[in-house]
Order: sequence, then structure tokens, then C-alpha cells
Amino acid sequence: MPALCNISHFFNHLSMKAGGGLDNRIAGLVDLARRGDADAFGELYEIYRGEMYAYACTITGDSYAAEDAVSEAVVSAFRQIKNLRDPQSFKGWLFRILHAESCKQFNQRVAHMTLDEDVGHETESPNDGIENLELSLELQSALKVLSPEEREIVMLKTMGEYTSKEIAQITGITHSTVRSKLSRALTKLRNELQSGGEGGDIHE
Repeated sequence: MPALCNISHFFNHLSMKAGGGLDNRIAGLVDLARRGDADAFGELYEIYRGEMYAYACTITGDSYAAEDAVSEAVVSAFRQIKNLRDPQSFKGWLFRILHAESCKQFNQRVAHMTLDEDVGHETESPNDGIENLELSLELQSALKVLSPEEREIVMLKTMGEYTSKEIAQITGITHSTVRSKLSRALTKLRNELQSGGEGGDIHE
């Protein structure tokens, strides 16, 4: 049984969005980290760790897998940061690495579940970890009509409060594709909630 992520709890502890002085501080820390300063990289991690964990939870649906994804992403990012050309693109670059590690963890979970099923053990659906996050029962049910990619985009937008451009940076999808997929996904959710008797206030 996976350890479900308490997404609402972790998004309440996200770092403040970069802006003004924080932008300059991050750029300075990135510059130091690119030259091998581990302490500077550690400060960058402290700024983004809550946000990273919450993001990994939306992908893996499991707290242990999310922790592993963050750990692997941090190690990988520290090894690669010397190749980062633009300090201003650090967050998007970091979350692309995290996205890959989170997907890897999720795929490993699916592989293990399939293996367990082959040898006769009772298993849960690969999507249960995502669909049973701490959301309303109505919204949990409605999310089932979405594809995994649509669900990820909706979770990032509505719970993570990322902009479409930030989601595009994180997922590697173009900005226009994110907007069109988000629009279609929210329409699906509204229709599903309304057909189930719920109005559902979901906004783009």
C-alpha cells in the first residue's frame, strides 16, 4: 500500500514565488553553484524543496516515491549545474530534471504492481495513488475522466498555482499546448462534476 501524499499540507508550505530581491539572490546562488559551491546549491535546495516535494507527489502519488524522486533530482542537478548557461532559467531546468525522476519513480511503481499481479498478489490500480489524494470525493471521481497528462496539468495549475508558462517549462510541453490541454481538461471536469450534481468552481 503506497503512502499517499498530503498535497494540501505540502502546498501550504511552498516557498514564496521568486520576484525582486529573491530573483537576484537565486541568480547569485546559481552562479556560485555553477562554480562548485555546495553551500550555495544547498541554499537553492532550501528555497525549492517544499515545492519540489509537492510536485513529485502530484506525479508519483506516493510520499516515499516523491522523496526518492527529489533526492535523485537534487543529486543529478548538482552534477549538471555547471552546464546551466542562464541562471534565470534555473527553476524550469531544475523541475525538468525532477519531472523526469518523478516519472521514472511512477513507472517503477507501475512495473512492480504489474509484477506482483503476475504472481497472484492483490494490487491496486497504478492511478490509485494519484486519484486518492486529499481532494473532495466528487473531484477525485471527476479526475478519473482525465488522461494522466491532463491530470498532471490540472493539478499543477489548480493546486500548485503554476502559470501556463511555468507548467510548459516543467513538463516540456509548449505553452500553447498546455493552454489547450488545460482548457479541454477543465471542460471535462466541469461536465463531469455537473453531471454528478456538482457545480464545481474550477477556473482557468
